[in-house]
Amino acid sequence: MDDMADYLPLVDGTEKLQEPLSDKAMISPKEFFFQFYHKSHESIHALVHKVRHEGWAFFRDETTFNKVVFILEIPFTVARTLTIPAVDGEMYFKPFFVASCTGLPVWVLFNVAGSVTGAPWPAQAAAAVASVALGAAMLVCAPRDRPPLLKFGTKFPFGLAVICLVSFILAALWISLVATELVSIITFMGSITAIDPSILGLTVIAWGNSIGDYSSNLAMAKRGLGNVSMTASFAGPVFNILIGLGFGFLFYFNLSGTSVKPVEISPVTALALVCIAFNGICVIFAGVFNNFHVPRRYGWVPIAVYALYIAGSAVLIATGATLPVLHN
Repeated sequence: MDDMADYLPLVDGTEKLQEPLSDKAMISPKEFFFQFYHKSHESIHALVHKVRHEGWAFFRDETTFNKVVFILEIPFTVARTLTIPAVDGEMYFKPFFVASCTGLPVWVLFNVAGSVTGAPWPAQAAAAVASVALGAAMLVCAPRDRPPLLKFGTKFPFGLAVICLVSFILAALWISLVATELVSIITFMGSITAIDPSILGLTVIAWGNSIGDYSSNLAMAKRGLGNVSMTASFAGPVFNILIGLGFGFLFYFNLSGTSVKPVEISPVTALALVCIAFNGICVIFAGVFNNFHVPRRYGWVPIAVYALYIAGSAVLIATGATLPVLHN
């Protein structure tokens, strides 16, 4: 952690960032993760530091807009802190860590069952017991000045690795919750304005579902992790399509007891497949003919392909074009 002290925020609310990284700055994925991790957790720690050392004087000096945003943000910041364990050395604070471990099972139950009170009573009881047991265990066993490492006689911190993995999953649940709520709001607005659901799914809902991946990939590319960003751009949709369709069909066949399912491919989906394949071919050719480096100007190619996809899909939806049903 000492090698990142020049740009990581500290628990006392200050930052040692001397100058912003340029778009061409090269950092490792580990360093990028720690920058992102600190930025996502620093707000609640900075708030506690300011309140403890300055009182609420800093709040009076803010503009009205910042005050409103600050007040609206507090419940979500506290909720994230109480459900996502922060275990980084500088950001680690045992009371927050114990509280987040206590709220962790309840947060998982909420995401699995859709609500805490609406879940079956055995699940509620299990979550309550797990919360008390996990919170008590961390209160007694967790060190005061550093997160639990649990190396078990080796050099690898197994405990820290498990907690980081759990924190990643919990953060993904937060992203899923926010995305679901945004999609619900957009769908509601579409029903009020009588906009075709296909148009909403093609544009706003698709953008809302992808904004998280877009933001992370863009941030990685700006930090010089072009290969990671490029790989993630293709790996994400591949995972969603293959795993989503694979498990979806398995669950359908197991629940329905059938072995055949007629599949109807909409014209918009067919056009999307064509555009994805075309863009993949273009990426390969761009890399091969440029000494296996994707040039900057290539960025306009996928943007143009997406614009053509949107325009073509709008035409297909407006004309009501159909494709034959594929079956055995």
